[in-house]
Amino acid sequence: MAYLGVLFIAIAFLIVAIYLSMLLVKSSHLLLTVTKTAKRVEENLDQSLEYVNGLLNETEELATDVQVKLDATTPLFSSIENVGRSSQYLSEELTKRTKQFEEDGSLSGTKPFVQAIQYGEFGSELLRSWKRGKQSTENSR
Repeated sequence: MAYLGVLFIAIAFLIVAIYLSMLLVKSSHLLLTVTKTAKRVEENLDQSLEYVNGLLNETEELATDVQVKLDATTPLFSSIENVGRSSQYLSEELTKRTKQFEEDGSLSGTKPFVQAIQYGEFGSELLRSWKRGKQSTENSR
């Protein structure tokens, strides 16, 4: 009977040993798979970081290029602003002089010139209006 008990203990020990060895083999395969996956993730992460670094460099170059172009156009817009102001001052002065000639009755013989200037202004405004209308119809197409 003692031999039978020892036999059962030996069989139980054998079953536990086989189970543990199978568990260790599966754990080993799992750890190998996790290691391979971690290496692939690391490689992919390195590639992604290189790509992001290149993208950041290109973005910096683009921003620098845009800044240089903006700096180059600043004098152009300043000149356009100055031309606009000058033409506004000229127009205001011309309007003042025209009204002055129109209202001053002591200047005889200037009425035809004043009328010519007024007709010129009317024609100029008419031409500008026609151009704006033509341009807006072209833009709406």
